[in-house]
Amino acid sequence: MYRHQRGVALITALLVVALATIAAVSMASRQYLDIRRTTNVFTHDQAYQLSLGAEAYALRLLGERGEDDELPWEGCVSPAIPVYLEGAELVVLLEDLHCRFNLNALAREDEELRQGFVRLLEEIVRETPDLRLDPERLLVHLTDWLDPETDDPAYRALDPPYLSGNRPMLSPSELRLVQGVTTPVWRAVAPYVTALPETTSIMNLQEAPEILQRAFGTAEETVESRYFRLAVRTELAGRRFLLCSVLDTRDQQVVLREQTTCGP
Repeated sequence: MYRHQRGVALITALLVVALATIAAVSMASRQYLDIRRTTNVFTHDQAYQLSLGAEAYALRLLGERGEDDELPWEGCVSPAIPVYLEGAELVVLLEDLHCRFNLNALAREDEELRQGFVRLLEEIVRETPDLRLDPERLLVHLTDWLDPETDDPAYRALDPPYLSGNRPMLSPSELRLVQGVTTPVWRAVAPYVTALPETTSIMNLQEAPEILQRAFGTAEETVESRYFRLAVRTELAGRRFLLCSVLDTRDQQVVLREQTTCGP
């Protein structure tokens, strides 16, 4: 009987030790995860603030240009600009958005501009013969999307349903929601379009891609560029952070800011 009680006591002691060990391991694991989580949050915040610093510097630098000052690079897109700051490696790219067609300009009653957009789509179809795209029909769908007085019921019949924009686009990626825009169509059109808040913005046809020059013609006058897209890639502590911003250099403000790649 005594030996049996000693065995029970030993088993009980082992169970207590096992439970204490499990509790200790669980607490240590939770503490480790908390430390990792805190480190990740701190690293993300640090990288984000560094990216915002690059954004603010680019906005100020571009805003200080005079009317006759040319951009410090040739073409529509700057070369990759490396920056090393506080143990982080940043790569910055700037693009003149006046080298693209502003989709929001289609909200204006400008037939010449709209036909230029149709010609652009026709040029894209010509370069991509397998692309299923009707330029005239897409123009109708897009102008309806921008028109605050129209509401195409076709969008409510989709799964899931949604409403048409009925306002200027905030981002060119919104084009993917417009009726008739499939993924192949978006990929073909995206490199040549943007969405700017100012519907009267002028394209820089001197520097724009050739396909835009064929669609809209060429211009001899120099365009004072106001809107730029900034792409920042930050490498810090073995992790990568992305920032994409649309800058209004005249009003010195950020029109759109997203923590993602800028896309095409």
